[in-house]
Amino acid sequence: MRDGQRADAERLLARAVEEEVRRSGGRTDGKALLARARGALDTMARAAAEEYEAYTRALDEAEAGQLTFRQRYAREGAGTPLLVAGVAGIAAVVADMALGTGTGTALGAGVTVGVAGAAATVVKVAGTHVPAAHHRAGAVSQPGGPEQLRLQWLTALEVRGIRPYLDQQRVLAASTGPRKAGPRLRGTDKSAAARGRSVLEQSFGQLPEPLGPFAGRRQEMARIRQWVQAARATTETRPTVVVLHGASGSGRTTLAVRAAHDLKDHFRGACVVDLRGDSPGDPPLSTRDALLHLLNRLGAPREQLLFRERSSPDQQVKRLSELYHQHLTGMPVTVVLDDASDPQQVRTLIPERSDSLVLVTSRAPLGLPDDLPARVHQLPVEPLDAAGAEELLAVAAQDSSGPYDADSAERVRELCGGLPLALRIAGAALGPRSPLALATDLGAYGPVEPVERALWLRYTDQPEPLRRLLRR
Repeated sequence: MRDGQRADAERLLARAVEEEVRRSGGRTDGKALLARARGALDTMARAAAEEYEAYTRALDEAEAGQLTFRQRYAREGAGTPLLVAGVAGIAAVVADMALGTGTGTALGAGVTVGVAGAAATVVKVAGTHVPAAHHRAGAVSQPGGPEQLRLQWLTALEVRGIRPYLDQQRVLAASTGPRKAGPRLRGTDKSAAARGRSVLEQSFGQLPEPLGPFAGRRQEMARIRQWVQAARATTETRPTVVVLHGASGSGRTTLAVRAAHDLKDHFRGACVVDLRGDSPGDPPLSTRDALLHLLNRLGAPREQLLFRERSSPDQQVKRLSELYHQHLTGMPVTVVLDDASDPQQVRTLIPERSDSLVLVTSRAPLGLPDDLPARVHQLPVEPLDAAGAEELLAVAAQDSSGPYDADSAERVRELCGGLPLALRIAGAALGPRSPLALATDLGAYGPVEPVERALWLRYTDQPEPLRRLLRR
C-alpha cells in the first residue's frame, strides 16, 4: 500500500481494535492487539485487493489530468501570450521615441504596457485554472470517483480483512490466553452476557422479511450505503441518522428495512420500532415502550429493565434512556424508527456513543436539534420516475409477456401517483390485462387517491363470493 492509503487503513484498524476492547469490557490488551494487527495489515489488505486496485487506478487517472497553476501557466502563458506582451512593450518604447518623447518616459510607458500584458496573461490562465480545479474537486466525490472507490476499499478491508482477523484473535485469546485478564463474573452475570450476545446475533432474523418486488430505489440505496461507508471510514464515533420522508405509499418503510438487511455486514444487530406517529386511531408509541422494545431486542440484561415500586413514568424513561445509551456505547447497530412524527422522541432513541445507523421514516422532514451529536441526512423518498415505475410494474406483473406500450405505462404511473404501493397492486393486474386496458380501467374510478384506485381495481377482479366476503 502507498503511504497515504496505509495511513487510512491504520486509522480504520485502530478504530476496530478500540471497538474490540470496548466489546470485551476492557479485558483485551488493546496495545498488544493493535501491534499484532499492524504486523498482519498487509495480509488483511489482500482480501480487498480488487477494490484497492480500482481505487488507485482512479486516483492515478485523476492525478494524470491535474495541472498545477505553474504547469498551466508554463503551457498557456509562458509562450506566445508572454512574447506578445514583450513585443507590445518594445513597440510602445519605439513609438514614443519616434514621436520625440524622452527616453525615460518612453521606457516607463513600455514597461507599463509589458506589465499590463503579462498581468492579462496571468488573469487569463487563472480564469482557466480555477474552474478546472473546481470541476476536478466535484468529480472526486461523484459515483465512480476516487472518493467513493476509497470508501468501498475501506469497507471491503474492514469486512473481509480486519473483522475476520479480530474474530480469530478473540478465539485464540479465549482458548490460550490468561484466565486472569479481569474480574470473574458471577454465574448469573455470565448467563446474562451470553443471552445478550445471542439475542444480538439473532436480531437480524427478527427484521421483517423484504418480501415483494423492490425496484426504482437504487439511487436512494446507494446514498445510504455511501453515508454509512463514509462514517465507518472516519475515526470519530457518532451515529448516522437518515430521515426518509415521503408520502404514504412511497415505500419509506420498505426502503429502510431493505437497507437494514443489505448493510447488516456493517453492524452487530438491528431492530425496527413502529412509533405510530401518523397512524389514525392509534396513539403514538410512548418513549418508555420504545426504549423497552429496543433494549429487549438488542440484548440488554433483563434484570436491569425492572423498576422500583412507585417510580414515576418520567423516572422510568430517564433510567431506560441511560441504560439504552450505556448498552449501545461502542456497539454499532441498525435502528429503524418507523412512522415518526415527534423529533424529540426520535432524539431520545438515537444512541449517541456508537457508530450506529438510525433510519427514521416520516411523512415530512424532521427538524432534529442542531446540538445532536450525530451525522444527520435528510433523504426524500419521492414518487418513482418513468423508468422506475416501468421496472416495478414489470416485476409485479403476473404475466408481462404482452406487448410493450410506453404511453400506457406512463398513464398507469400517473394514475398511481408514482407510488410504489399503488404500482405494485396495479401491476398484479397486468396478467389478464394489457397495459392499455390497465390504464383505461384505472382511469374509470374518478378522482380518488392512487392507492384507493389500485385497491378498487383489484377488488373488482375478484369473484363475487370473495367480494361479498370483503364487503362484510
